[in-house]
Amino acid sequence: MIPPALSIGYQGVPGAYSEEALQAFAPHARRLPHRTLPDLFAALQDRAIDRAFVPIENSHAGSVVDAYDLLLDHAVTIEAEWIHPVHHCLLGLPGAALDDVERVFSHPQALAQTQTYVRSAGFRSEAYYDTAGAAQMVAEEQDRRYAAVAGRLAAEKYGLAVLADGIQTSADNATRFFLLAPEDGQPAEMPGEGEGRTTLVFSVAHRPGALVRALTCFARRGVNLNRLESRPSRRSPWEYMFFTDIEGYASQPQVAAALRELDRLYPPVRILGSYPAAHLPEGVTT
Repeated sequence: MIPPALSIGYQGVPGAYSEEALQAFAPHARRLPHRTLPDLFAALQDRAIDRAFVPIENSHAGSVVDAYDLLLDHAVTIEAEWIHPVHHCLLGLPGAALDDVERVFSHPQALAQTQTYVRSAGFRSEAYYDTAGAAQMVAEEQDRRYAAVAGRLAAEKYGLAVLADGIQTSADNATRFFLLAPEDGQPAEMPGEGEGRTTLVFSVAHRPGALVRALTCFARRGVNLNRLESRPSRRSPWEYMFFTDIEGYASQPQVAAALRELDRLYPPVRILGSYPAAHLPEGVTT
């Protein structure tokens, strides 16, 4: 249960999908918008907000790579995860028709998730920093040729009409979010009922078989990997950091043993968080 007094920041202007997801995750928390992900992480680092609610991956468009890079740069702890179904709409001015629309604006992730519809309709897609920001721009420009891919919350906030509903390419489209807290020296474990998940980041030696050796630490103990994502370390060319999600809490014996072995092989291993695994929304499959 998230306390009502907790201030949680999200990326985007009011009406963004992140706000819609945050409203479902923590309906009583104070929701504070931030224009970009770097702005959001900076606010958390400066303690201007209590927590940050960050999109980390989409089931069809893939990783939000900026979020992974920012996780490397900031001392944060993952306290929870949330998986939210994405329902895209085409928003235009009241009274506009589909035949009026020429240009469609939205965040690149949203455009990727609706590209089949946008292309088949013959619209020209143009990237914008935020879904709800695109809706706000369409409302301000008052040009019937402009439309935005965003959610119904954005339509309500900016007085736009839903010209087309459910335009996402896949019906089981969903986005995974992390709830981040400032790291205070020790990575927090947030136990709860049901299964746990642990997220960590590590690097390996640049030689054949190094990654296989690292992953064997988990396989030997029957610890399942849910995700492995590589990002440039930015310390030296062609060196990578590996973000890994594993099943189980870090304190569970088999997980703890695997983490100790990995840390002996390739120190340091950074545990970003150990938290209850989110439930999949209805209609979304693994």
